[in-house]
Amino acid sequence: MIIDCAVYRDGVRETTEHDSESLDAALSRLGEDDFLWVGIGNPTADEMQRVGDSLGLHPLAVEDALEAHQRPKVEKYSDHTFISIRTVSYSDDDITTHEVNIFLGEKFLLTVRHGGPTLRNARKAAEGMIEPLSHGPTAALYAVVDSIVDHYEEVAAELETDVQEVETSVFGAERTNDSSRIYRLKRETLEFRRAVLPLREPIHRLALATAPEDARPYFRDIADHLARAAEAIDSIDHLLDNALQAHLAQLSVQQNEDMRKLTAGATIFAVPTAIAGVYGMNFEHMPELSWTYGYPMCLAVIAGLCGYIYRRFKKSGWL
Repeated sequence: MIIDCAVYRDGVRETTEHDSESLDAALSRLGEDDFLWVGIGNPTADEMQRVGDSLGLHPLAVEDALEAHQRPKVEKYSDHTFISIRTVSYSDDDITTHEVNIFLGEKFLLTVRHGGPTLRNARKAAEGMIEPLSHGPTAALYAVVDSIVDHYEEVAAELETDVQEVETSVFGAERTNDSSRIYRLKRETLEFRRAVLPLREPIHRLALATAPEDARPYFRDIADHLARAAEAIDSIDHLLDNALQAHLAQLSVQQNEDMRKLTAGATIFAVPTAIAGVYGMNFEHMPELSWTYGYPMCLAVIAGLCGYIYRRFKKSGWL
């Protein structure tokens, strides 16, 4: 369905009715510096086809806009450009991506959103910049893409905070099971990477050649923000790798400590077991069987040997 539709004359908004006839009428009345900005959310095939016919969109681009699993890309057609970009949100160690497909023409900008947050804030931000918006739909395209890419950096900052929490937990004194969370964060980082990295080359082309000359500095700014987000993702991935290796090393050390304690305990209990085993063989002629204090002496020897062994293990750090 069409969520928002407006004509912009000299950077000032004029709301238009949300139907195909109104779109055709608005397009026919556009002046030299005017353009139409249409926003669609989760369209059906019929809705997308009607809008595509009104704007003269290429059938392959319309087909791509209906499928919400496009790789981030920029494709140039004869009279318009098709851009596919992913929005990213992060909550509770979970990265969620949605798709926004954008058509840029000489007199129009069409955004097709499949789930995810609305682009209302991007439109309001663009409408607050009347002078840049008076340069046409490319300025509106910049506002949309800049809003999405800026959010990449916010998501990267939130991920870095969670990675720092994992590092603190890994190197903490308490035993924790951090491996599952580390693997989950690595999986979400991979999903984040798939949304960001493929977009770098298309935005670079927009900044250097595809966009109008006066708009290229703006897209170079977006490319710079995108590069920072990509670097943050690489840094997060390396930190998670290091955290995982440190966690596995910690587990190995803890297991070695447990084995040493078990070995020390088994050694201590081996002494009374050996002595009790000897005196439990029921031979008639054994040392001190007839001595009144033989049994207490045997217990004292066992306690003394066990205490001596315990002190030696404690001094060596095994207990």
